[in-house]
Amino acid sequence: MTTIKFFKKAMVGTAAVATIFALAGCGKQSASSSDTSSSSTSSSVRSSESKASKAYRTANKLIQNHDYEGAYEQLNQLNDHNAQTEALADDLQSYMDAQKAYENGDYDGAKNKLKSQKSTSPAMRNAYADLQSKVSSAQGSTSSQTSSSTNNSKQTNKQSGSTSAATQQSSSAANQAASDATSDNVVQQFANKMGFSGSQGYQIMPTGKTGNVYKFEVRQNNSDNTVANLIGIYQYNSQTGAVTKIA
Repeated sequence: MTTIKFFKKAMVGTAAVATIFALAGCGKQSASSSDTSSSSTSSSVRSSESKASKAYRTANKLIQNHDYEGAYEQLNQLNDHNAQTEALADDLQSYMDAQKAYENGDYDGAKNKLKSQKSTSPAMRNAYADLQSKVSSAQGSTSSQTSSSTNNSKQTNKQSGSTSAATQQSSSAANQAASDATSDNVVQQFANKMGFSGSQGYQIMPTGKTGNVYKFEVRQNNSDNTVANLIGIYQYNSQTGAVTKIA
């Protein structure tokens, strides 16, 4: 009788221990599943935030190196465009069409293609100014054959255009240098701190860097992704995490 009671107690104890281990295993599996889901979601957010912005910066670097077709292809590979990437792709197409017209001697056609720039890209603005200066110079050279006074006027305009282009080029080079010196990690840290999620249409462009202090221009696309409105210009200290809105 004592032996039977002993076995009954042993069986109850064994069942209790098995239940405890089973519950612990479920808890760990649930926590692991939750962590995996959280990690996957975080990774997805980072990807959606950086893909368009990274393509935009890469395209600007290619434009600065005069690789306009490469820049266009870089943007053309994007599946999900935003206002800035679409505008820059349109600008690149217009620029390449204008360049072809210029090379074929169709200066009026080239000038018409360069009438307006849709994007806010400094590198693209500099490329437009440079080609516009060449078109104006070519038109001035053609006009000089019929009137020396007209030629002098055109030459003055050409010099003025060249000076303007040089100024824009200097500004573009400074902005591009800032973009090159800013890693995606710094941009991501700033975006996370401020809540500037790519899924909400925010675009972050580096415009300056002094030591650990970065300057960012932040824009947000409107509902139909046709306009990127300026949200503000910020200074971000990557070492302390401090953010100051300066404009």
